[in-house]
Amino acid sequence: MPLIVEDTLREGLMLRKGASPMYISVNNRYLSRQYGLSLAATYWVEGEVLEVSRILGTLSDEERKIFEKYVIGKTVRFYLVLGILTPYDDLYFDEDSWSILRDVGIFPGEYKLRVKLFKLIIEPEGKIISLYPYRDVIAV
Repeated sequence: MPLIVEDTLREGLMLRKGASPMYISVNNRYLSRQYGLSLAATYWVEGEVLEVSRILGTLSDEERKIFEKYVIGKTVRFYLVLGILTPYDDLYFDEDSWSILRDVGIFPGEYKLRVKLFKLIIEPEGKIISLYPYRDVIAV
């Protein structure tokens, strides 16, 4: 059972090697605050893309078919930036995950994504935490 997040794809800054500047956000009460995360470690989150939609209008039949073939159901990985000064944690797609979205023409500011986040990886120790293992939690 995962944390389900839906947000507009945005473009920020490239914050570290291996992470793209593209990200989605989630209210930090569902992730960093709930799991007691601190700035003392580096965090990666793994999940799966559930849905892609346009912010305005609807997907064309071609878009829907391509997204279903190449994006929906794919595992993605995020670099987690904790929402210390804001109420939101930012999830920056790693380069490999972003390349999947980029190559099918998903643009920041035009599309929103619905993803389920199921695993938190804490570096440098490599500790793995299952996110909400007993039920689906939908971030609002």
